[in-house]
Amino acid sequence: MSASSIERLTAGEWSPERFRRHLEETGTPLVERVSAGEVEVTFVDEPGDDTAVTLSVVIGPRIGRNTIDTEFAAVAGTSFRALTLRMRSDLRFSYVFTRRGSTGEEEQVPDPFNPPPRFSAYPEARFSGSSVAALPDADPLPWLDQAERRPTPALEVATLASELLGNERRIWVSMPPGELSGESALPFVIQLDGTPDHSAPSVRDALVEAGAIRPCAVVLVDQLGMQRYDELLCNPAFSRMLVEELLPWLHRRYPLSRDSADIALAGESYGGLCAGWTALHHPETFGNAVLQSPSCGYHPDLTWGTGAGELLRRVPVPTLIADSLAAEPAPVRIFHDVGELEGSNTHSRWLDQVLTGKGYDTLYREFAGGHDYAWWRGLFADALRWCFPPEAE
Repeated sequence: MSASSIERLTAGEWSPERFRRHLEETGTPLVERVSAGEVEVTFVDEPGDDTAVTLSVVIGPRIGRNTIDTEFAAVAGTSFRALTLRMRSDLRFSYVFTRRGSTGEEEQVPDPFNPPPRFSAYPEARFSGSSVAALPDADPLPWLDQAERRPTPALEVATLASELLGNERRIWVSMPPGELSGESALPFVIQLDGTPDHSAPSVRDALVEAGAIRPCAVVLVDQLGMQRYDELLCNPAFSRMLVEELLPWLHRRYPLSRDSADIALAGESYGGLCAGWTALHHPETFGNAVLQSPSCGYHPDLTWGTGAGELLRRVPVPTLIADSLAAEPAPVRIFHDVGELEGSNTHSRWLDQVLTGKGYDTLYREFAGGHDYAWWRGLFADALRWCFPPEAE
C-alpha cells in the first residue's frame, strides 16, 4: 500500500472514516518505492489530543528499541498523525510508537493498524509485543509464514528444580507431529530463550511435515527475570545445570537421543552467547549450537565510560572469542546469524573468523535488520535445517 492514501485524505477525496477503514483493512506502514533500493515508509497513529508520538525501532546502537527524534506530524483536519522516513527496501524490523502526554508521561504501544504478529512475546519487555514491518525487498521467511498459520502445537509443562543453581524454572516440551515408534530416540533442540508461545514448535512442525528436517523435539527453557543476566553470561554453574540436571531430567521423561550429534543448544542474544559457550565447553553433550545475534562481545571485566579513567582502560578479548581461540577445535556444528545493523556484528564477524580458521563446521549469516526477533523467529527454521537435515534415502 502506498502513501497516496494520505494524499487522498488531505485532498478531501477520502473522509477520515474512509481512511481509517482503509488502514484497518490493509494495514500499515504505508510504503512507496522511490528507487531500486529505497522506499518511503509512512507510519500512522491516532493517539488523541495533546499527545506527541515518536517511532522506536529495533535498529540502532541501543539493544532494544531506538527512538527516532522526529515527531509524527498532524494530518490537517483529522485526528491522525504521520511520519514518513526514507529506508532501505530490504529491511525487516520490529517497532512501537512512543506516546507522550501533556504531563510528560510516556507509554510504548504497538502500531494500532499493524498488531504484533504471532510469536512476538519475548522474555524481555524491551523486545516483547512489537509490531513488525517487512519492506518489499526483505528476504522472505517462508517457514515462519507457514508457522503463523498453523494451530498451536501441544506443549507439556513441568518444573525443573536445580540444586546447582538453587532455583526452579518451567520447562515446556513439544514433541513432533506424527506417531513415534517404541524405539524412538529423537533429536532435540533446547531453546534457552523459551516462552510458551515461542515460534520454534510451530516452525518445527512445518518443516517436519514438509520433510525438510528429521522429526525432533523442542525444549523451551524459562528465564527467570533479571537472573538471565547472570545465568546466561558464560556461567559455568548454569552450563552444568543444563548438562547434569536438565538433560537427565529430559531423558527420564521423553524418548530423546543421547548422541551429541542429535542435540542442539539454541539461544538469542545472551542466550546465543550461552549456547555457544556451553557447547564449546561441553561438546560431548551438545553437538550443535544455534547462536542468534549472540552477545559475543561480552567479557566480565569489560567496562567503558568517559574522563581520565579511559586513559587506563584495557579492552580484553571477549570471553567466547578468547575461549574459542584457546581451545582445541571441538566437534560442534555452529549456526550463527546476526543483524547487519546491530552493534554486535563486529564481534560476530570476529567470532566467525576464529571458528572458520579453526576448522569448525559453521554456517554464518547476516540479515538486513537489527537485534530483532522479527528475524530470529524465521531464521530459526534455517538453524533446524542445518542441525537436523533429513536422512539420505
